[in-house]
Amino acid sequence: MRRIIWSPRSLKDYAKIIDYLLIEWTLKEVQKFIEQIEEVTSILEKGNVDFRPSRFKKLHIAVISSQISIYYRIQSKSKVEIIRIWDNRQSPKKLVLK
Repeated sequence: MRRIIWSPRSLKDYAKIIDYLLIEWTLKEVQKFIEQIEEVTSILEKGNVDFRPSRFKKLHIAVISSQISIYYRIQSKSKVEIIRIWDNRQSPKKLVLK
């Protein structure tokens, strides 16, 4: 099992998306989003599957939906860091991965 570490930026991204969904959509959509994130983090924890490499060095990308992607880094065999939860509708120029 790998440990999942959330960067401060990814936690802000997560909260921001949930806030948006609560305003614009229903609780059902919020719950679906949370379940999708939990499913991907569960896969990352198990460590038997890694998603495709991103265009950024040493980062992978897990597409949650056409609107949302998770950028993450494998730090070791036992640790994965979630760097960003990105709204794909935003300009890629705004994507900062530090």
